[in-house]
Amino acid sequence: MSVKAPPNYSHFIEVLLLWRDFQRELVANPPLKSPSWDSAHLLVRSAESLDHYARQHLEDALTQSNAELSPLRDPLALNLGGHRWLFADREESYSDWLAWILQGMAGAIEILPLFALGDDNSGEALGRAEKVNREVSSEYGRTDVEVWFGERGLLLIEVKVHATSSDLPSQLERYERWAAIQPVRRRVFALLGTEEPKQNIAPFVFTDWRTVCQRLRRYANSMKSSDLLRAAAILIFCGAVEENLIGFSMQPKHLRAMATVDYLREWRRGT
Repeated sequence: MSVKAPPNYSHFIEVLLLWRDFQRELVANPPLKSPSWDSAHLLVRSAESLDHYARQHLEDALTQSNAELSPLRDPLALNLGGHRWLFADREESYSDWLAWILQGMAGAIEILPLFALGDDNSGEALGRAEKVNREVSSEYGRTDVEVWFGERGLLLIEVKVHATSSDLPSQLERYERWAAIQPVRRRVFALLGTEEPKQNIAPFVFTDWRTVCQRLRRYANSMKSSDLLRAAAILIFCGAVEENLIGFSMQPKHLRAMATVDYLREWRRGT
């Protein structure tokens, strides 16, 4: 019997994982009276049926993504988690590759939308990026990615591949003070990470890796007819981020298959 996945399948899985963690906590610190887990076990069995459904549809989602990217193929079909240069703790590798991608773009009109920055006219006003710097040290700290648009403006990107620490606001505040003394007319700030920080980070604007990768997939897909090799390199970067930082995979962990199916379908809907 086939099982139809509900629209909120991914949220359902998150709830189940919370139940699992709660049960582990009870085992480690048992209460005076143990609650009944019959309902939770029923939910887990239902989730396993849905996980089986998702795995059946994972290859179909990959096939459709391959067709969209043809003559290229979806990078999730590659095992990019086994490459030493792309391990999740090598933040510099992801920043370097991102900087290379930004340097090859037409300018602010293509760069700013990646991070949901600027209005309709800001990209045209800033124009083409004249240089992209990496890891520049000063008394204010070491910046990750600086995109310079001449005297017209500066985009400062802070890149995170792990959960942010409590000292993040003070770090960003130092970068803001550094940017304030730069001889440019406009300053724009972006924080790229795996999860949105709970602290106030203004004027930095947060964008998650998932969103940026989906936008880069669409960008690569739009340019494949004019520069196939560059489009391929961008897609491989997306695959590395998706596998190592976000957790998508064509061989997903238990109860995680639908997350990859949803992702492959979602990026195509935006093309």
